[in-house]
Amino acid sequence: MNEERPNVHMVFFPTELYMGLIKKMAAFEIGKSAAILDSINEDLFNKGFISKETYEKFRNTYRKKLLDVVRQKEVEVKPLTREQMEEAQKISQLDKQFNMVLEQWDLHPSIEWRFKWVKKAEEWKDKIPSAKTLLDLANRKVVSNE
Repeated sequence: MNEERPNVHMVFFPTELYMGLIKKMAAFEIGKSAAILDSINEDLFNKGFISKETYEKFRNTYRKKLLDVVRQKEVEVKPLTREQMEEAQKISQLDKQFNMVLEQWDLHPSIEWRFKWVKKAEEWKDKIPSAKTLLDLANRKVVSNE
């Protein structure tokens, strides 16, 4: 698995440069990757290789404080309510059931059994992909008269 990925390059820093990065990380309260990319951004702009617009865009991106990013992510992640957790559990169980029904569909020629599952899948087709798959299978079988 020795694939070379574009735009990825491992760099070994001399101790003096690495210490400078650590100071930059502390001063701006940013992570290691952000400090490295910000340094490259600064150099490319100062040497005239990138436009001021590009420089500003990346400067604002790389200088976002780590704590601000962490706080923003904490705000975005809201714990589920009890009802949401119960529904998620129910959906997970139904998904497993629908997948088992899909596997056993050809083993059960009983119209009543199939109708029961098609009816249940109809209720959940918008929330559970395996229910939609079951309906598609049932429709294919009806159309092809199998």
